[in-house]
Amino acid sequence: MSSEKFFIRPFETPADHRQCEHIQEVTWSHEEVVPSNITIALTQHGALALGAFAPDGSMLGMVFSFLSPAHVPGAKHGLSHHSHMAAVLPDYRGQGVGEALKREQAKCLLARDINLVTWTYDPLEAKNANLNINKLGCICRTYIENCYGEMRDELNAGLPSDRFEVEWWLDDSGPRVLSSSRAIDIPLDFQSLKKLDLTLAKQVRLQTRAQFTAAFADGYVVVRFERLSEHGRYHLAKLVDPQPHPRPQ
Repeated sequence: MSSEKFFIRPFETPADHRQCEHIQEVTWSHEEVVPSNITIALTQHGALALGAFAPDGSMLGMVFSFLSPAHVPGAKHGLSHHSHMAAVLPDYRGQGVGEALKREQAKCLLARDINLVTWTYDPLEAKNANLNINKLGCICRTYIENCYGEMRDELNAGLPSDRFEVEWWLDDSGPRVLSSSRAIDIPLDFQSLKKLDLTLAKQVRLQTRAQFTAAFADGYVVVRFERLSEHGRYHLAKLVDPQPHPRPQ
């Protein structure tokens, strides 16, 4: 896949994997990087690594996923891909690079007969919610408290690393949902709130944790995200003929 400003292809050389390390360092920190020897080994054994490259060959963004048993019904062969990393360099964010990477990821996985992709993200990050829920059409019915434990990078330090685990169904095998019937609001800029008042940010984390876990326990699923003038809003609905989906802990 290509555009005038960048093109997307799988990682091909150790240098590609080292560029992936650099993007991780810029996005998170040196302490949170998955090293190139690990990503090389995983891609040699079924993982998918895609990079968005400028015409000069420099990597602008990447997405990385690996094969996983599916934790929900409907996945072909009982398998899914878990998309562990996706990031774009700061100067290229908001230009469609991230979405293009995800679209190419879907194309590649459908060619492998995979119809379900999962990944985690912080439910209080409105920009990620807009891409994942709105643009890509993911749903979420799984909330993981403090998923990664204490994290020390700038984006996550100081708060429990709570995460949504979203489901991106690449065909029509996913669950059907009824019309939206519940809403949960979040800040539009959680990172700014953290810098301004960490205590308040913790309160928002715990309040929304309680709201989401209660809603999911009642059978609701996140199906849409809306950016309003002063806050973001998740819209939740109930599934048609829901089935249990225990997630291994």
